[in-house]
Amino acid sequence: DLEMNNIRRRSEARKICTNEIIEIGASMLDENLWEIGKFQIYVKLEYNDVIVPKISKLTGITNEMVANAPTFSVAFKQFTDWCLKIKDDVMIYAWSNTDHSQVMKEIQLKQYKLSEEEHKLMEHGWTDFQNEFDIHLGFERQISLKLALDMAGIDFNGRQHDALDDARNTAKLLRVFKDEEL
Repeated sequence: DLEMNNIRRRSEARKICTNEIIEIGASMLDENLWEIGKFQIYVKLEYNDVIVPKISKLTGITNEMVANAPTFSVAFKQFTDWCLKIKDDVMIYAWSNTDHSQVMKEIQLKQYKLSEEEHKLMEHGWTDFQNEFDIHLGFERQISLKLALDMAGIDFNGRQHDALDDARNTAKLLRVFKDEEL
């Protein structure tokens, strides 16, 4: 899961994307969909001087939290290294396609050079779980992660719009979704 901040209104970067990532969170699951690892990192702003107040209120992320954080290129490399360290096929399940789209735009904007393994992960290892969930249940409109959890009888643990907490809750929903008995 990603949390993002707005790019300055008059920035040329807005021709590519309107937001930039300020936090990456992930939960690594084993073949039985149980957590075996976690990843969380804040990301330094490059196209705004401050986190927009509404974003800070929503996410709980402050300017101080990202001030000394790594840039996107360093943070994303740490994330992909973490994903690829297990040497098995890796699938990324995200609640919506927005996160994949954001990463691809930032790769372009920040001129990040994908390795062959990272390219494979980004192009073939990413699943829009929200879309899969909505189609399976016959919904015409996308529903929120919180509503999907409520429907599955799962309590949201942690803080909404915290990247790691959102990732962990998505993982809990995925486990229930993939288990026919549940």
